[in-house]
Amino acid sequence: MSNKEIWMQRAFDLALLGFGRVAPNPLVGCVIVKEDRILGEGYHQQYGGPHAEVNAIRSCSESVEGATAYVTLEPCSHFGKTPPCADLLIQSGVSTVYIANLDPNPLVAGKGVEKLNAAGIRCHIGLLAETGERMNRHFFTFHRKNRPHITFKYAVSADGFIAAPTGEPVQLSNELSAIRVHQLRAEHQGILVGVQTILHDDPSLTTRLVAGQNPVRIVLDPSDRIPSSAKVLTDGGETRVLRSSAEVAALPFQSILVEGGAKTMEKLFADGLVDEVWKIRSPKTLHEGIYEPKLPIKWRAVEYLGDDTWFKGILKPAPASTYSAPE
Repeated sequence: MSNKEIWMQRAFDLALLGFGRVAPNPLVGCVIVKEDRILGEGYHQQYGGPHAEVNAIRSCSESVEGATAYVTLEPCSHFGKTPPCADLLIQSGVSTVYIANLDPNPLVAGKGVEKLNAAGIRCHIGLLAETGERMNRHFFTFHRKNRPHITFKYAVSADGFIAAPTGEPVQLSNELSAIRVHQLRAEHQGILVGVQTILHDDPSLTTRLVAGQNPVRIVLDPSDRIPSSAKVLTDGGETRVLRSSAEVAALPFQSILVEGGAKTMEKLFADGLVDEVWKIRSPKTLHEGIYEPKLPIKWRAVEYLGDDTWFKGILKPAPASTYSAPE
């Protein structure tokens, strides 16, 4: 790994410290380097608070004139809750800026780089771009596709079943996986199930096993079958009942976790609304029941929690880096 990659990776490590506190803003980190020394570093810590570049420059104890800034996302160019970070970098005197990803938000979308270039600052785009794509995938999908990033998660038995023959839920995953599932819930703004899941299981869909905010519950109910006694309607939390997948796509959320059954999954997949899929394979066998959904995707084992195996669905190739080392 080159020094440039090390500095950018450090910026990504810092960005992660803002997890859970900056949404709907993206995770952003910044490192200021001069003569192979870190002069300052920072990250976006709280929605509405100073951005990463501001915190990094404020942390410097000496002039940053002629220094290089490593920023995980294109510096903003507009006045929002804070002044433009591109202007701050220009005023600080940095000579070079490395940026992992351009910001797809129409308010920025290349305008930050244009400002920096116009001021004579050399910009290099795409360093560790794949890392940035993964970290801020919810933010990127929302602005690129004008809809939430939709992640589907389900558990399956060793012999390929996800529920009993009647549709009744069966506890397949272990306690470690249950905690990880609740963490996934905390990472999303909304959680969606089909009405059949409500009728069979009456779940709460909360993050009770981890620290984190409960997502907004979303029930896909085309035929108005949800009972008024359902927990998601009576426990005081926020719930939205929708009639179609088009309504799901129109929600002003950056991310939705889907925990519905095979029919819900197949419907959303057919409508092109699934961006990420996780499968938890249990060693338990059911011998009969409802089979897991048949999807045109490949699986890759990425994590082992006790005797459960977590697989990630490969829907499409990862975006290629646009970075090229400067001469």
